[in-house]
Amino acid sequence: MPALGYALVEESRPGRFDLDAATALGVPDGPARGALQRGEAVTLADGSVVHPEQVLGETRAGRRVAVTGDTRPAAAVVEAVSGFDVLVHDATFCADELDRARETGHSTAAEAASVGRDAGVRLLALTHISSRYGGRDVEEEACAVFPSTVVPRDFDTIEVPFPERGEPRLVHRGARVPRSRAEAPA
Repeated sequence: MPALGYALVEESRPGRFDLDAATALGVPDGPARGALQRGEAVTLADGSVVHPEQVLGETRAGRRVAVTGDTRPAAAVVEAVSGFDVLVHDATFCADELDRARETGHSTAAEAASVGRDAGVRLLALTHISSRYGGRDVEEEACAVFPSTVVPRDFDTIEVPFPERGEPRLVHRGARVPRSRAEAPA
């Protein structure tokens, strides 16, 4: 049965700007350095040309998040989300309802965890969980297969920093807006 999923993919980012290299090459502070950071070569006052690769490190990947719809585990999903930062995946059932999961086109927590593990994602977030389960049951089953698994609840958020700044993480109640002083009881 076909299923629809989404991939949110940021463009790659330029490498880190090496100030010492730029200074050694005679690139003055100001617009010339900005042009190099944008990937443009600059011609200096003495006529020499400085190319971005002389002052920029390796290109850095953008962040990537994928969201599956209702789905069974699929090799196509593993391939499509390989190395993503976050995968949000259906985990309607636990292993005790494997037959029902197959009949209805859903995944168990362990199956979804296998997809996350096989795809090498940095964090797996399980959703679309049957009300028959508590989040802890689902999380325990999934974490036995893929430890980097979370089960978000209403108002939770997931922070997805750039890879060089840390791992994605679940923030409990991160979407709740603090009450303003005007709303606070007197």
